[in-house]
Amino acid sequence: MISPHLPEGLAGGLVTAHGSIPPGLPWWQAWSFDPSLIIPVAIVGWFYLRGLRRWEQRSRAHPWWRTALFYGGLATYLLAMESPLDRLGEHHFSMHMIQHELVMMYAVPMLLLGAPTTPLLRGIPGWLRHAVVRPLAGTSGMRFAYRAITHPAVSIMALTTVVWAWHLVPGWWEAALADQKIHDLQHFAFTAVAVLFWWNVIDPRPLHSRIPHLPRILYIFGGSLPKHILAAMITFSSHTFYPTYLEARRVIPIDPASDQQLAGLIMWVPSEAATLIAMAIVFFMWVGASERRQQRADAERLGSAG
Repeated sequence: MISPHLPEGLAGGLVTAHGSIPPGLPWWQAWSFDPSLIIPVAIVGWFYLRGLRRWEQRSRAHPWWRTALFYGGLATYLLAMESPLDRLGEHHFSMHMIQHELVMMYAVPMLLLGAPTTPLLRGIPGWLRHAVVRPLAGTSGMRFAYRAITHPAVSIMALTTVVWAWHLVPGWWEAALADQKIHDLQHFAFTAVAVLFWWNVIDPRPLHSRIPHLPRILYIFGGSLPKHILAAMITFSSHTFYPTYLEARRVIPIDPASDQQLAGLIMWVPSEAATLIAMAIVFFMWVGASERRQQRADAERLGSAG
């Protein structure tokens, strides 16, 4: 008999949201090839490259490392979604967590560090840029919406609400395991709030964060703290968060309790490391900017004295 908590795909071998790994198939061979994701990612990559080629007279530098980070971000996103991690997430909570952390803490920041705005705008078809993007971007409503959703308080609230809701609202996580559309919605929500959060940390040129460098450190800390609290709750919990994983076939030799603890640690430790690195980088950016301002001020004083 199938457990009432267990999606059919795990108990009876039917395909569920992720597509479970069939018995006898080595997990490292359980790759996914979803054209509905691979094709859009390939198109975005092509538009970016096309935009760089058309951007001949550049008003600002676009070093090679930005391009490398952008394509590294696309590759990381595909790795999270199409590698065996995706199907292992049907069997193990910890593997599902690795997938989400790759997207939110690594792929999205890499994409934004690639400064994609100008290359993508130059790379999309001209009719789309002139007939849709420019008129829409020029409206007061769109400018108001942009300023509203990128407000630091809104970004932190959105990140906290989405992450906590998907993990704590009864039935949401297991619905994502059982239904592909809900699963896609979950991934879209995590990606969107990660973009909002990192947008205020990384200057996605030519756009800029509205937060000065030093306060960004407090923003990173404040935005990541609720996620770390949730990670601690998962790590030290005495009960199972998601009954599905109690009865799922174990592909990796780890019991459900240890798997949940590992999932919490994966949400906690690598995320904490990434936020500390981001805070350190922002601090040194602030130091560099302060030194440049001081050098300009000194040069102006010497010029006026001469």
